[in-house]
Amino acid sequence: MHGAYNEAVHVYIQSGLSFWNSNYKLDKTKCRIFEMGFGTGLNTLLSLEFANKQHLSIEYETIEPFPLDYQEIKALNFKPFFMENNSEDLFKKLHLSSWEKISLINKHFTILKKKTTLASFNPDTTYDLIYYDAFGFRVQPEMWSEKAFRPLIHSLADRGVFVTYSAKGSVRRILESFGLKVSRIQGPPGKREMLRAVRL
Repeated sequence: MHGAYNEAVHVYIQSGLSFWNSNYKLDKTKCRIFEMGFGTGLNTLLSLEFANKQHLSIEYETIEPFPLDYQEIKALNFKPFFMENNSEDLFKKLHLSSWEKISLINKHFTILKKKTTLASFNPDTTYDLIYYDAFGFRVQPEMWSEKAFRPLIHSLADRGVFVTYSAKGSVRRILESFGLKVSRIQGPPGKREMLRAVRL
């Protein structure tokens, strides 16, 4: 009803990437981002546009067990939301880049896409920012469990930020159990609250 674009901008860019860049980047020369669920690639493109605008280097890693076909992506007609003249070309490049290998999208942005489930994923690096964009609790309750979160939270760097559209009390308590500072903050249009957690 309120649009995936507006939610993505609010939850992952404004409350996540921009927040980290303004408060916790400090002396770091790049931002390492993990996204749970590549999906349509919208969060990825928005992060790429942010990187271009802010001249920020981003290493982006994402998992997706069931990638969408590019023809399906084109049918979504995201074009009216593209912020830069070359956004359409960059969006296509993100989707057509190889899986299981690091791809250079431009001088600010690399992406590593992996065809795997969260249950089978073992992080081998640390992340400055985690976008947790799984399907809702009623659809996939197993994705919102302590077991599901554990490997990702353990891979969160010092001063790292975790953001999700969820505001469930059970999710907040799980994040707090890992020692993160968790805040309920203003949600996107149509949603009162969301969660943001920081490793301090």
